[in-house]
Amino acid sequence: MKSQNAPEQNSTQNKKRGFMVLDSSSGVRENVMQLLSMLSPDLTLEDIESIASTDVSDDDEDFIEIYEPKTCHTSKEKSFAEILNVSSITGQRKTRPIICGHRGSIYKEPENTLAGFLKAIEIGVDAVEFDVFLLKCGTLVVFHGAGGDENPGLLDDNIGIEGSILDYTAEEARKLSFNSNGEEFGCPKDRIDAPSAFIPTLKEVLEVLKGTGVIAKIELKGPGTAEPVLELVESMEMTDQCHYSSFDHSRIARIRELRPERNSDGTYIYRTGALFVDPPYNFISLSLAVGASEVHLRYDTCTKERVDAIHANGMGSLAWWRGPPGMLKDVTEKYLDVGNEDESMYRVAMKTGLEW
Repeated sequence: MKSQNAPEQNSTQNKKRGFMVLDSSSGVRENVMQLLSMLSPDLTLEDIESIASTDVSDDDEDFIEIYEPKTCHTSKEKSFAEILNVSSITGQRKTRPIICGHRGSIYKEPENTLAGFLKAIEIGVDAVEFDVFLLKCGTLVVFHGAGGDENPGLLDDNIGIEGSILDYTAEEARKLSFNSNGEEFGCPKDRIDAPSAFIPTLKEVLEVLKGTGVIAKIELKGPGTAEPVLELVESMEMTDQCHYSSFDHSRIARIRELRPERNSDGTYIYRTGALFVDPPYNFISLSLAVGASEVHLRYDTCTKERVDAIHANGMGSLAWWRGPPGMLKDVTEKYLDVGNEDESMYRVAMKTGLEW
């Protein structure tokens, strides 16, 4: 399970755990009314107007309680448990999933940085996941960027300029300053401006991880990455510590073509993961066709049935979480029975039987 290491709640939120709150000074009466009508359909218009117009005293610590997810009227479309089809499952699993730091520790340090990976190791993760590009100088760097998986590596959000990471050499990329106003950064702004906030090479990241026992889940994000990544991993004698994944399944198919060796139990020595956003009906056969060791699904598509099917076909399962803006949008608009990567969200996902 890819963990984002979600931010700690402030003191007010800790006392009101599970409540959505709005600042009373923000002039959002209309938004309050809209939220109340959406989240509490049993309220009359008179009730809604009365609550939305309520004055908040100093004793109320400048916040208004809007709803309590655990007790609000939640439709199936707005229930994370219903989406994953685990609402009827009771009890707790006996073993925890394997914990993977998504792009490091993105709520503590900038994503895909050495500082972020060191923080994830300090927290005690089992693995870290990160994205790799091959630059025009022939150097592999660790970076995510904007543009989605059809045009990854754009600099407009993380760096705040036009262009792509592929336009740069590693030396030039090292000099790029992170954009402290970038929406994808979930960490404190002072960490974005810190000297440790820079784009590292893959070799530097692997040097940090080597010997720690922390698995490197390497996403082959950019074109032409499969072979040079494999060569670097092997040259550093880290085959057992590195796994490979991609949304472009031709890249993990290339890894499997080059390294088809299996262990005595039939599992592949070189582990690969087939990534999906919205898995098609035949996602199992697509994964098997490229020799995937694992299937990596977006967290809200990991239904119990899909996870069971993955395991029944001899593959491992992993849930990947969205970046900070996407997660905030999801728990605000779609899944009202859980918080933003809080314990309740993780417990629901764990009920599916996910391995990672």
